Amino acid sequence: MSLQTHYRPISPRLGTHYAIFTSTYIALVLFLLILEQLGARTLWLSHIMIIAPVALYLGIALYNRTLDVRAFHAAGRRVPPVFVGLSLAISAIGGIGFFAMTGAVYMIGFDALCLVLGLVAGFLVAAVLFAPFLRKSGAFTLPGYFRQRFESTTLGAVAASMMVFPLFLLLAAELSLGAMMASLFASVSFESAVTIGAVVIVIAVIAGGLASIIWAQCAQYIVMIAGFLTPIVILSVLITNLPLPQFTYGELFERIATLELAIGLGPVDPSATLGLPGDAREAVTKPFLQAFGAIGRTDFILLLLCFMGGSAALPSLLNRAGTAPSVFESRQSWAWGLLFLGLFLISVPAYAAFAKFLTLQDLAGTPASQLPDWIGRLREAGLADFTDKNQDGVISTAELLVSRDGVTLALPIIGNLPFIIVVLVAVGGVAATLAAGAAHCLAMGQAIGEDIYRGLIHKSATPSRRQLVTRAGCILFAAAAALFVSSQEIDVLRAAAWAMSLTASAFLPVLILSIWWKKITMFGALAGMVAGFAVALAHIAISEMAGGSLFGLSSLLSAVVAVPIGTATAVAISLMGKPPAERIEFVDEMRDPSGQALYDRSVREAAQLQS
Repeated sequence: MSLQTHYRPISPRLGTHYAIFTSTYIALVLFLLILEQLGARTLWLSHIMIIAPVALYLGIALYNRTLDVRAFHAAGRRVPPVFVGLSLAISAIGGIGFFAMTGAVYMIGFDALCLVLGLVAGFLVAAVLFAPFLRKSGAFTLPGYFRQRFESTTLGAVAASMMVFPLFLLLAAELSLGAMMASLFASVSFESAVTIGAVVIVIAVIAGGLASIIWAQCAQYIVMIAGFLTPIVILSVLITNLPLPQFTYGELFERIATLELAIGLGPVDPSATLGLPGDAREAVTKPFLQAFGAIGRTDFILLLLCFMGGSAALPSLLNRAGTAPSVFESRQSWAWGLLFLGLFLISVPAYAAFAKFLTLQDLAGTPASQLPDWIGRLREAGLADFTDKNQDGVISTAELLVSRDGVTLALPIIGNLPFIIVVLVAVGGVAATLAAGAAHCLAMGQAIGEDIYRGLIHKSATPSRRQLVTRAGCILFAAAAALFVSSQEIDVLRAAAWAMSLTASAFLPVLILSIWWKKITMFGALAGMVAGFAVALAHIAISEMAGGSLFGLSSLLSAVVAVPIGTATAVAISLMGKPPAERIEFVDEMRDPSGQALYDRSVREAAQLQS
């Protein structure tokens, strides 16, 4: 009996299958565009546009249903790098990137780029410092890696417990955004849309775990990027005569600055607080190109570092490290993911710039009695509001209140694009929310079944029993998130920032030290993890009770304090003890670039014993 050290890909025709899916989706959009021009009811068109892709996602997930442990937790370790990259990219973007991050760039311009830069920098850190070594260890989850690295089920269970809260925040944020978009076009209430979104996520996750959602996410990335790029490509052609918005939006900067001066929007004094736009409709008071007007220089760097640390240590991304057939292909997977993520992120400033230019162009000098039709359409959808407060007969940007999370959807409306293009953007955002929500939900379920149940409650549990507990955990967390979102308003951008700080505080120091410092001990890792998470959580809680900041440091920047404390604690406790010799040997083998994956070697040894 021999070991498969390189797993055969699932199908050699995967590219053809997804090319057919892309062509079919394009054909559907074009067909509905024709029906719109022929006078078809927009309600039916929007229902078809939303329901058809969601049904296809579920079909893909159910087709890949499985009871095999390796398939459920690691997609059989047979996913080609390109498709792992697609899954990684849309899990990192989600609805938070699609809606909230794009809206933040529109609202505060340059200052919001710390979010974009932090996300891509964290992804790069994970790709270089963590992912290849997690693949080599063979662990299914991040807590599973800690359990294996330190030979401690207690440490794995503690890590699993700590990752639940930040991932729950992210899942709730994704459900909220997806429901907001679906309720605008699918004739359902917000609460009903939340429930439907949670059900779709649960079905996709429990059908086959990572084997189900990773293939659905590939299709969802295609739908997401099509929805995001289509309006700015069309508007780029109309405004600049070139279909490359990522390279042409710079031409708009001078015109945007001129229009801002024309409506009386001048430079503002640098903010003493971290001025991220909130979820309520608010006016734009800062020039688009002014640097550090809403977020100061120091806070800009600190927020960038928090998002970088959080995305680098995000468990729902790192559990993709084991899906590639080999360590080398795992590195390739993250390289592809960085490419697909970069395509979206370099388009975000372009999207915001076109939205800003079209808004100012239509408002500058326009009497309140002759306002463009799009203002009324945005007001009806709840994406904007306005009032002529000073009674001068003109609506300025200070009197136009914009929804941060609605800017992405507002652009095709402001650009007077066909209704189907507007729905196309909404469908892309829904795809992003479902993809990221499924990733977070599965990671929490794995934490319950693989790390807490197996580690603390029933160490000899069979694989089928662990899968059952994992599926039950996914259902429980999805239901809890849906109930929370239905009963409680949530600022998705703040929730994401808190989640990133908590994740970075708990896992980043121990991840780095466990791979790159041989002397760290189990007790050092445990102490560092608990100290970092506790400090971050306490800082967030106290800051919010004190009005949003503590000693001048925003609750969104809690990782700035917690990560150094967690690192110092882990190092100090580790120096008091001595790591076992076999754990030092484990690190040497894991970091050896010429050696085979430790997981593969263990399977080989088990096969030899059985033969």
